[in-house]
Amino acid sequence: MYNNSWMIGAQYVWFGISIFLILLLLICRTTIVREAITARKITRRQSILFTVIFTLLTIVGTYWNMYVGISGVLNFRAVGIILAGFVGGPIVGTVTGIIGGIHRAFFIDTDFAYIHGGLSILQGVAAGFLSSRLKEHHHQLWRWALLYSLILEILFWVFFAFFTYPASIENPDNYLGLSTIIILLCSAAIAIFYLVIDFFNRQRDTEKTETTKTTFDAVYTLFNTLHDGFNEANFSKAADLMVSSLPSLIWAAIAYNGEIYTKTHYPTEADKTQGEAEIAILKLQKTLPDLPHLMKLPIRYKDENIGYIIASKTKGETFTKLGVEFLHGIGQVLEAIYEYEKMKEEENLLAEAEIRALQAQINPHFLYNTLNTISYYVRSDPDTARKLIQYLSDYFRHSLNNPSKLIPLSEEIHVIECYTELQRARFGDRLLISYEFPEGKMDTILVPPLLLQPLVENAVIHGVFKRPEGGKIRVGLIEHPKYNKLYVLDTGAGISPAKRKKLLIDHKQRDHIGLINVHQRLLSLFGKSAGLHIVSREGKGTLVFANIPKMEPEKKVEESPEDTISQTIVLHPSVKE
Repeated sequence: MYNNSWMIGAQYVWFGISIFLILLLLICRTTIVREAITARKITRRQSILFTVIFTLLTIVGTYWNMYVGISGVLNFRAVGIILAGFVGGPIVGTVTGIIGGIHRAFFIDTDFAYIHGGLSILQGVAAGFLSSRLKEHHHQLWRWALLYSLILEILFWVFFAFFTYPASIENPDNYLGLSTIIILLCSAAIAIFYLVIDFFNRQRDTEKTETTKTTFDAVYTLFNTLHDGFNEANFSKAADLMVSSLPSLIWAAIAYNGEIYTKTHYPTEADKTQGEAEIAILKLQKTLPDLPHLMKLPIRYKDENIGYIIASKTKGETFTKLGVEFLHGIGQVLEAIYEYEKMKEEENLLAEAEIRALQAQINPHFLYNTLNTISYYVRSDPDTARKLIQYLSDYFRHSLNNPSKLIPLSEEIHVIECYTELQRARFGDRLLISYEFPEGKMDTILVPPLLLQPLVENAVIHGVFKRPEGGKIRVGLIEHPKYNKLYVLDTGAGISPAKRKKLLIDHKQRDHIGLINVHQRLLSLFGKSAGLHIVSREGKGTLVFANIPKMEPEKKVEESPEDTISQTIVLHPSVKE
């Protein structure tokens, strides 16, 4: 009967744990909870949510108990307290421990209630301070969660035995049996929670990797049309991109110059019947009726419609906001390609060669990583994904600007912001950037397009990201009576003197083609005094600046012409000539 009592008690408590583990795992499918499982810091909103969730779990775990043996009580209060600390950190763990401990001490009238309550508070505090150490092992969370929870539970019952001595040794078999079962049940529950979360994350990462690879291959192929222009093969690739990136589509098409270029994906016979009928009507009538499962977006150039994107889902389904934004992004890419095609027809060979060299800087690795980041946010944060798609679209659109046309400085800064926001989406605080420009003049100061952006990109790739901890970049302008001194300063890895001497003359140095191209364009536009100047020190950082003649008369500033770029270096003593 005694053994049966222990067994029934363990089964009863495990049944309660299982119910709440299922509820927790359902909650963890939400974005706000899933992101916080491995996040080093959580938001105030997340802290409040976790405090409520795990406090409820703690209180219910206290009430869901069973008396076994002599004065033995089985419950799973510790699961809520330890998870609160592990997931929510010190504040959530402490608050949950205090509430659960006070509840145990004053609302459950048993022997040693106050000791149970006090130790529960200490357990919540300890779990909270173990949170950051646990999250460092993000690849094996469940194993470390099991280890840490075992340690916390063993310490709980060791201290309980100490504070309740000699009562705790009056019936050692009962005490050891009770504590062992609770330790194993609670620790196993916590480990299973993290194991299932890890399984979900791995499954999601696998799906994301496959989706990203497919999307990257299609997008990279599509961007190759920058060299091929608008033609049938490229339209088919664009349609293929839409269908492969949005699996919910049953077909997609590009309409241009009276022709229809389609790509199909029919999961069922019903979809095939529907799709073939719709495509036949489209080719015959060049249009389709407005229906919820159909999407038609124009491709525009200079306020004129030059073509359309058409996509279809199964009848009865509608397009999500994210799907619409994605199709808009494809349309903007096609518009940018079309603009480039027109530019090639209108510009001279020199301008074509210059812009092609800059476009070579559209690094496949940067594009792949950006798409990988967007793919992650598509599932976890659709609003951020939409912003990143817009940033990527603006970034490529700007890269196709007419190289001989001067633009406001504000436009150049916008593309820098697009680029850095895309990088920050991946690397967070490893990349910090600040701007120092005169107020109210960003729209009046004219500069050649793609002047500062290649310099910033070079500083990010070859400077800041060469350091594990990242670094800072400052972009600014110093006004002089006859020219503006534009500079990009980073606290990255720096450049060796031998390499620095070759950067602006060795055209075979592909790593820094952006620097060479900008330098040559400045020389051809404004003369020898307007080329790039590089100041760098290994391990400290790099400063790149250029003197751009003022395009129109501006008010004279008090700063003397003799001022040199060393004024800027003083602001960053880590970079010295």
